[in-house]
Amino acid sequence: MPPQRLLTKVNAALDRFPPARHLGVAVSGGPDSVALLSALVTLAAKRGLCLTVLHVNHALRQEAEQEQHLVESLCRDWQIPCVVELLSPPPARSGIESWARTERYQFFQTARKCYRLDAVALAHTLDDQTETVLFRLLRGSARRGLAGIPPTREGWIIRPLLGCTRAEVMDYVTSEHLPFAIDASNADLHYTRNKIRHVLLPFLEREFSPQLRHHLAALAEILREEEAWLESLATAARERVQESPAVISLDRLAAEPVALHARILRQWLAQCEKVRDVGFHHLQSLLALSTGHIRGKIEISGQVNVRRTGRRLLLEAKLAESLVSSYCYPLSAGQQLLIAEAGWQVSMSGQAAWQGALQQACLTNPWQAIFDAGVLPAPVVVRSLRPGDRIHPLGMKGRKKVQGIFIDAKVPVAQRRLLPLIATDEEVAWVPGYVRGEVAKVTSTTRWVYQIEVNPLPEK
Repeated sequence: MPPQRLLTKVNAALDRFPPARHLGVAVSGGPDSVALLSALVTLAAKRGLCLTVLHVNHALRQEAEQEQHLVESLCRDWQIPCVVELLSPPPARSGIESWARTERYQFFQTARKCYRLDAVALAHTLDDQTETVLFRLLRGSARRGLAGIPPTREGWIIRPLLGCTRAEVMDYVTSEHLPFAIDASNADLHYTRNKIRHVLLPFLEREFSPQLRHHLAALAEILREEEAWLESLATAARERVQESPAVISLDRLAAEPVALHARILRQWLAQCEKVRDVGFHHLQSLLALSTGHIRGKIEISGQVNVRRTGRRLLLEAKLAESLVSSYCYPLSAGQQLLIAEAGWQVSMSGQAAWQGALQQACLTNPWQAIFDAGVLPAPVVVRSLRPGDRIHPLGMKGRKKVQGIFIDAKVPVAQRRLLPLIATDEEVAWVPGYVRGEVAKVTSTTRWVYQIEVNPLPEK
């Protein structure tokens, strides 16, 4: 292949990425990354690029030091700054590939900030894309996995060689007489990806379709575009069905297209920083819980359970640990509070003349309460549950633990930390929906009152 063709493809790929002047280039010393660096050096003057090479020495193979010297030599010849990261491998070799990948990307992220790089270019090729799609297909991945390697990620990782085959790369480095290193481990058939590369793909191309690599790469591109569209639909739907960060309405979920349900639930879980590695089996169990095919609760990886209570799904931390940070907000007459983290809005009226109609309304609506304005202690706050909270229930002798009230009413653990309590400096005055306290109760001498109302946040 004439060198100009690879240069043309790389140049066209750069046009599709966000503009970047200072570009980091990840160079391992293999033919793919050497070809990418050479192409960018050639295009640098035309495109106004400033290049910095990033090399990671994983210290896993004897050849690692030679590969580092090769990259440093290329950078000296082309007068490009070279930043080398020397890693210390963990003692255990299980999961070593995952460790190496994590360390690489962490280094790229750090280098990006330290050297003010606009983007970091990686040398994945069309063959890498094909092998990734086939590998995930064999593992049973859904559409999201079959979308393969994205050309750009997180706005700063770009892959200009993704439209070039490995054969095109080898033709380029050969014709340009470029030195490169060969990683002997890439021929080890103990690794599944190497079996796909050296055994499965050649067999499928020989026996079924010589254009298989291009077909699989095209499939990934189509699925990636469809995936982005479906994710945007799921995001809008999630905002409609999510009552709060920890609560999903099953009635609203049922009104959404069934094809979006798993995506909605996956996005919901992804919002919780305590949730890790949600897999297909988690989503299947969650769907079964939402439809009533299984009951109670399911365990999600990390420190979280999902429990079905009535027509809601609730995220709750294991060991009754709160998923929502404690909150406390002052409440003034005529004010409306929006407590986004808990999914509630609380409003307090201005001072109003006492009327029996108000009392009747509050008696029939447990989410409304009236307080004698003349004796209500200041300040009034809206806050989450605290250990040891007590309330003096209206008309009863003595105080009762708020936690005990929740237990008696069978309020789910997750909801207890979400529910806003109306309190003064001294004690809890009202547990909305459950118990009104003796604080500032209306009596025969009451002339002026405040009305406080608590409601779930409206749908977006």
